[in-house]
Amino acid sequence: MNVQAEKFKLIEWLVQLQDPNMLEKLLRLKEQAEINAYETELKPMSREELEARAKASEEAIAK
Repeated sequence: MNVQAEKFKLIEWLVQLQDPNMLEKLLRLKEQAEINAYETELKPMSREELEARAKASEEAIAK
């Protein structure tokens, strides 16, 4: 499958789309994809990292 060609087909279809319900579904799908992409980049902090960050914050406040 040629990904670029499929993207162009989708763009052509989207330009002609008149159904507001379908457009809303597509927008929700896009938003969810963006959220999922962001969340996959997140990683939990270790206890040590959290404590070091808190200590650095406390020192910055004290200054």
